[in-house]
Amino acid sequence: MTDMAQSHYQLGMNYYQGKGVEKSFSEAMKWFRLAAQHRHPRAIFMLGRMYDKGTGTTENPAEAAKYYLQSAELGYERAQNIAGQIYIKGRGVPADYDQALHWFRKAADQNYSDAQYNLGLMYAKGHGVPKDFIEAKRWWGMAADQGNSKVQFTLGHMYLVGKGVKKNYSKARQWLRQAAEQGLPTAQYHLGMMYARGTGVLQSYTEARQWLQKAAEQNYLDAIYNLGKLLSSSSEEVRDPTSAVVLLKQAATRGHQRSQVLLGQHFVKGIGTAQDYQLAYHWWLEAANAGNADAQYNLGIMYLNGKGVEKSALEGKKWLTSAADQGHTKAQYCLGVMYSTGRGVPLDMDEAFRWKEAAEFWESL
Repeated sequence: MTDMAQSHYQLGMNYYQGKGVEKSFSEAMKWFRLAAQHRHPRAIFMLGRMYDKGTGTTENPAEAAKYYLQSAELGYERAQNIAGQIYIKGRGVPADYDQALHWFRKAADQNYSDAQYNLGLMYAKGHGVPKDFIEAKRWWGMAADQGNSKVQFTLGHMYLVGKGVKKNYSKARQWLRQAAEQGLPTAQYHLGMMYARGTGVLQSYTEARQWLQKAAEQNYLDAIYNLGKLLSSSSEEVRDPTSAVVLLKQAATRGHQRSQVLLGQHFVKGIGTAQDYQLAYHWWLEAANAGNADAQYNLGIMYLNGKGVEKSALEGKKWLTSAADQGHTKAQYCLGVMYSTGRGVPLDMDEAFRWKEAAEFWESL
């Protein structure tokens, strides 16, 4: 590789990023091509990336694969990792686990942490190799030691749930914290939930709030919901129902069903907001139509009691049945009571027994 090739590559990157010059993908591609003629691996990789993403040109997976593989053959570890990924996905090339393994190994042997992570995944899933969590963990350990937050999270989660390793909350906390401190929202969320539940740590709602807040600020929906739930709690340490409602609305408007259910409860009880049965109905209907059993149960009770809606045993039975069919024990018990008392339905002891028996079965599970 000549100094000229490096200069052409750098000029291409300047146009690609708009660094010191007006951003121009066509100019970037021109200079990358000139550098590629001298077998500059990173310039060739960038041509692959532009065809892959359709940046400044028409998206063309086959053309992207051609350039990625050329760059990989020249030893560029990032291209080797991408080569493994395109063989996994069959994007621009036929899917081929053996080829994926070959390229991941090439990059992993150069200590490229993303490739070590991907190689570990291959062993964990048994793709192209016998499933082997010990080998997966070995590769992930190498990547994690380099500070790869994605791998640190994977190891932390493995120790947290005991998948492929013996449960070890101390190690789970160690790896999750390392990833969380690098800003990975999934790690921040799980670390926050460990503190919220007291899983392997001294329960601390303050610590839980801190980590859930960090993940929520990155729009991690489960973190937004659980932070809202935490602030709805009875613990004076963190209780803030008004802020909880704000958070739950954020998640609810993005279709998060558990947030819609909890937000409805806030409106019914007037906690952190004015009592409003119509808004409770709105959010429960959203979740119920998406198949959420808790929301369906709540709607059923609303219709049976005529709270916020016109009283209707028929509508109440409809929603309770939808929830009960999903194994919702409270809905099953309610249907059992309705049939055993003839409230809103014909008296039917066989049907009453069926639903009560179903509720006892689900409770036993």
